Amino acid sequence: MELILGYPMESLLLSLGSFIQDTGGGWVFALDETGAYAVRVDIRTGCKNYSYVEVREGLQVGEGIITSSYSQMQSVQRVQLTP
Repeated sequence: MELILGYPMESLLLSLGSFIQDTGGGWVFALDETGAYAVRVDIRTGCKNYSYVEVREGLQVGEGIITSSYSQMQSVQRVQLTP
């Protein structure tokens, strides 16, 4: 059985990770074009379940983000990534 409330629509979904607890879904670290850095980006989230959270604003399809814990990076605006 499938139950649909409201109107079905395509949505951008993120797999839940530790980051969501650290930010409350208000921001993420998104990878830049080179993959050398991740920058803090404000987002607006919508519905969520045990696996995913809907992103309504702030990210585009195909953008990579860091999904691990942000607990040590709360006041950081940019993170340099190392291979």
